[in-house]
Amino acid sequence: MKIRHTLLIAPALLLLGCRTPAPAAARTFTYACTDGRTVQAAYPDTHTTVLTLDGQTQRLQVAVSADGARYVGDHWQWWTKGMHDAQLAALKPGQTIASGQAVTCTAP
Repeated sequence: MKIRHTLLIAPALLLLGCRTPAPAAARTFTYACTDGRTVQAAYPDTHTTVLTLDGQTQRLQVAVSADGARYVGDHWQWWTKGMHDAQLAALKPGQTIASGQAVTCTAP
């Protein structure tokens, strides 16, 4: 009898183990910047950040950096060190690295 129950339970356990997990919700942080702006940054995956800045949504992609995580796109550069310290800088046309002054932003 015990063997029969085991034979019935084993396939069910295998099916449960094969389920694809649901994608994790994007981590979202709200940053206060030294210029008075508030930036909301969502990180839906390791390659993307979605910024809400001045009422606009900007989708940025990860870029090469020597330290921290740097994202560029939609005329913005967002560079984080850990998840609580960041810098926001405008990209000029044709730039992939901001040359202007960055604004410091901090999440509590």
